[in-house]
Amino acid sequence: MKVIQCLSGQNKAASLENYFKKLAANVDAEVQFIDWEEAGVYLQSPVIVLLEIEQLDKIKNLIGRRDKKIIIGLNARKDYKVVTELKDFFSNIFGFLDISQEIEYNIPLLKNYLLQNFHEPKSGIQSLLADLEKILDYTKNELLRVRDLHDRFVKIRMDKYKGITLTSKFMAGEKSGGEFFDVFQNENELFFMQLGSNSYLLTSMIISEIELQKEKKLVDASDSFLEQFQKIISFHAQENKAELTYCLMKMNLKNLQSFFELKGLGFLFIDGELYHFGQNLKLKLKPGDKIHLISEGAMKNWELLNPHLTIKSFFQSNKDKDSKDLVNEFFFELTRNKKGSFLIYDAFMSVLEIDQSIIYQLPEDF
Repeated sequence: MKVIQCLSGQNKAASLENYFKKLAANVDAEVQFIDWEEAGVYLQSPVIVLLEIEQLDKIKNLIGRRDKKIIIGLNARKDYKVVTELKDFFSNIFGFLDISQEIEYNIPLLKNYLLQNFHEPKSGIQSLLADLEKILDYTKNELLRVRDLHDRFVKIRMDKYKGITLTSKFMAGEKSGGEFFDVFQNENELFFMQLGSNSYLLTSMIISEIELQKEKKLVDASDSFLEQFQKIISFHAQENKAELTYCLMKMNLKNLQSFFELKGLGFLFIDGELYHFGQNLKLKLKPGDKIHLISEGAMKNWELLNPHLTIKSFFQSNKDKDSKDLVNEFFFELTRNKKGSFLIYDAFMSVLEIDQSIIYQLPEDF
């Protein structure tokens, strides 16, 4: 069994030692903690170095002396700011362990580290291919386990309405304000509202306004409800000098004609087309159509945490997934690079799906 040295200049907490023991056990290894005085003896072994600001010079010196790569362990948010100090040594660093994450999150990196750097060579091209296949299979399995953990920790919500199924998911962010949604319908129409603000006060006022409109039953009484409601919440936003984003939708359940009042940086994805929140829409929908909504907060997180993957390419590569799997995949991509327990901004995604069996009238041009 391989021995992994864990190098640290501080006294190790019992919880930290227990974390590394369990992590090592998952890759058929055992861990041994050593201090910097012993570091010279173990230069050729697998090494995990806990990133400590006060030991930065020693870490650089150790990397320079070794002819094998090391792994850096990050244990606090402040550690990430120090990573750039090691940029000249990145070629000798195999990767970074995020100790704030679940053990399962770090297993693939440690497993590949041992296989690629401390695996006894085998003769023959077949043995090499077999090893590569094992690494690939293991990495895929671990990725599925991480996704399963994500699915269990961040629950998905499914709501049924007349002829409509709504699948949605929300994650909280650290910035002030918030995002939320509401759905209600009368005999002939369905109203969907997704709103966001950078002000807790404005968010509270909008929620109160929605409840007031419901009590007055203005939704049932007025064809211009969306326009009136949009004017009211925009007035509140202006009075409080707060930012406001929204998707306000009215769907006629008899002919599936749908109107959208939109504002902000979010997106709608409908029938292969991507629509920015900056433009209002009138659409003729049909049974089986899906309205995918990505909130402004979700987009802000996406651009900061996953800027190399565009929203359109995400939908294209996941077009065959059902609504639940698609939403889960979106949040997996959204959160895979986040630091800490929360996103930066509140994030919301939903899929509003029209039932295939719904009976509707063919709409006239509008």
